[in-house]
Order: sequence, then C-alpha cells, then structure tokens
Amino acid sequence: MGVVSAILVVLLSVFGAVEVIRKIVFWTLKTENASEFSVVVVPESAEDCEYLVRSAAEKMRWLDFDEPVRLVCVNDKEDPEIDAICQTLSVKYPYLFVSKSFEIAYNERDRVEDT
Repeated sequence: MGVVSAILVVLLSVFGAVEVIRKIVFWTLKTENASEFSVVVVPESAEDCEYLVRSAAEKMRWLDFDEPVRLVCVNDKEDPEIDAICQTLSVKYPYLFVSKSFEIAYNERDRVEDT
C-alpha cells in the first residue's frame, strides 16, 4: 500500500507543479491592453454541439481569459436541437451566443458599434 500512496503523491505533486508553472507563464505573458474577442465553434450536428461548446468554454477558462469574451456557436443548418442545447448551456455559460453563419459578421459588427 505504501508504493501506491507514494505514486499517488508524486502524480499529484507533478500536476500541482504544472498548474503553478502554467499560472506563472500566463500571468507573465498577459497583455495589458487586451480587447474583446470571440471564440467561434461550428458543430456538424446536434451530437457534437454540447461537446464543442463545453470544450471551448473549458479552454477559455483554462487560459484564464478576462472579460469580455464571447463564445459563439454557429448553427448554419438551423437545427432546432442545436438551439435548444445552446439555450440550456447558456445558463452555465452566460457568454454563449447562437448565430447563423451568414449573420456572424453582422452580429460582431453590431456588437462593436453598440459599445
């Protein structure tokens, strides 16, 4: 049992060290004049939608992006199931928006003009 405990302690120590190094690197490389930006995901089907949105949101969290950020899910097939999935996920991720592919440029332009 002692060997298993030692291996577990070593693994957790390595994960902790990696997390500390990641925080230091991202903190030192962070720009002071970062502006708004959007991350866009385009699911092929409703089955891919939740996975893509959650993975993009997790990557945004892991990279420690400051507000304001937007996660845009492009529903180019106008699938009502994708809209429903994104509506449900927008409770957890309030920065999630759904757009049609042809509308995305106009949505971003209007958002910039409103600020």
